[in-house]
Amino acid sequence: MREQVSTQWRGEQGFTVAEVLMASVLVVIIFIPLYGLFMAGHRTFNTGVDRAEIQQNARVALQSMTREIRMAGYEFPGLLNPACPSPKAAACVLPTRLASKIGLIADVDGDGTTEEVEYELRNCVNQICTLVRRERNWDGATSTWGAWSAYETIAGNIEGLTFTYLPALTPSRVRVQVNVREPNTGPDVAYMVVSDMVLRNL
Repeated sequence: MREQVSTQWRGEQGFTVAEVLMASVLVVIIFIPLYGLFMAGHRTFNTGVDRAEIQQNARVALQSMTREIRMAGYEFPGLLNPACPSPKAAACVLPTRLASKIGLIADVDGDGTTEEVEYELRNCVNQICTLVRRERNWDGATSTWGAWSAYETIAGNIEGLTFTYLPALTPSRVRVQVNVREPNTGPDVAYMVVSDMVLRNL
């Protein structure tokens, strides 16, 4: 004789459709605000990272230029044929004096060879550029400049670079302003640094 297996359990019931729907609604009501809080924290973290990165870019850009601009006019003592004879004149020490580009003459690396160094913005996309530097060496024996080096990238995400020469005709000071912007999916993060430099070798 076959034994029949009951498919019903006494005293035990499943969830009704209404109970399942109510539980789902409660889960959604709880988790949507939690997800919103998580996303807000994530956005805040990313903004902080972006801000730190652009501040670092601005500092690197300014630090590199500041040191070399302050040295403008310095040449190794005792050179028989310096690039800028004494007394040093601003026209020789700063051969390029534009609002967005500077050129300076100095022995910037202390190796006894005078260099001409230029800083400018290049490779701009949607007004965001790269700060670049190039240099060439002075040959005292022939009184000529060598070939320019390739452009070296100093910093990225540069939105603006402004040089102000004080006084304008015979500058003894240079003010540099660097504007950096980190474009992202949310509001752009921007940062600006300014430095005043005295030309010590004029």
